[in-house]
Amino acid sequence: MSSGTILHINAVGLAAAIEASLDHSLRDRPFVIANEALPRATVLDISPRAYREGLRRGMNLSAARGICPSLRVKNPRPEFYRKTENRIWEITMGYSPLVERAGSGHLFIDLAGTSRLFGAPEDAVQKLRLDIIENTGLSPSLALTSNKTVSKVATRVFRPSGFVALSTNEETTLIRRQPVQLLPGVGPVLMGRLTLLDIEEIGQLADLSAGDARAIGPHGPELVTRARGIDTSPVDPEPVARRALHGRIVFDPDTADSDIIRLRLGALVAELAFKLRKTGVGAHKAAITLSYTDGTQHSGTARSGSLRVRDDEILALAMGALGHARVRRVRIRRLALELSEIGAAGPEFDLFEPGGPRLARLQTALDTVHGRFGFAALLPCSALATEGLTL
Repeated sequence: MSSGTILHINAVGLAAAIEASLDHSLRDRPFVIANEALPRATVLDISPRAYREGLRRGMNLSAARGICPSLRVKNPRPEFYRKTENRIWEITMGYSPLVERAGSGHLFIDLAGTSRLFGAPEDAVQKLRLDIIENTGLSPSLALTSNKTVSKVATRVFRPSGFVALSTNEETTLIRRQPVQLLPGVGPVLMGRLTLLDIEEIGQLADLSAGDARAIGPHGPELVTRARGIDTSPVDPEPVARRALHGRIVFDPDTADSDIIRLRLGALVAELAFKLRKTGVGAHKAAITLSYTDGTQHSGTARSGSLRVRDDEILALAMGALGHARVRRVRIRRLALELSEIGAAGPEFDLFEPGGPRLARLQTALDTVHGRFGFAALLPCSALATEGLTL
């Protein structure tokens, strides 16, 4: 039985892999990418050996050195890493126009309809893999299956390098037997909940009933569906920067109360910002459209030169857009929010040193509570005045 046409390329630890390909003395040595000049330097990427020693991305560099005294540190070269990543993307574009950038070192390619040019998908992937090795010196992990979820799980199983092509029957067998943390969407918070439920393998998650799936959380049913190897999402060649996230509030009754509008907008921002962070991105721009009681509409936008990731940052951006949109004192019936100019966030994507550590830690704690118990579990004290209002 033939395999599918969805290929996932997983260049594990892209920055570290690039440095090791340029400096052979680093191979099989524990080293990290970090800016030593900063007083509180953070580990941005790690070598496979460093990972085995217990080091992780986001760890404080001084703590990493405490764990591994023989650790070597390489200063980050973001532009060079981006150039190499762009080269991999250019190579894949020579095999299919349907190429999706899914984070640093991650690409999805749909090879359907390319057999006349490159032969069977399995043969095309072998050619593509050799092209990447010859042009970049990197040997990523590649998996060819019927959909994006299974392909991504497979590259995590067979990393750091190699190629596997799976038939439909092989997909089911492979995915069910893997640790549940390999399933996209299962982070530390959800992993803790699944551990309490004694769910260790993806197959156990796939066997949950509809009721049990909903008990996991708001995205439980979707997660169980993907655990069953079902994923209908297409390969999206649209650049991340052109994507947008939308949300809407309907006021019932219509209101002109600034406090109520701000509180409702804050709740909407928290929900949308959480979705952005789960996919490792943030936003530069917010646009708000207000629909008034008399049927008229007014819009406003606000833009930031720096990427906005935390709730407070995105709310400030949204409030700026609201200030431009709210030009009348008439009651408002609906508010539509769009977050756009999306960009990759976090050390794995942009290799930046995170600022505002206290607020960042607070945001992580809030995300943990929201991810486990839902948004209604933790509200600002001021929101109690509007208790009973729903989005």
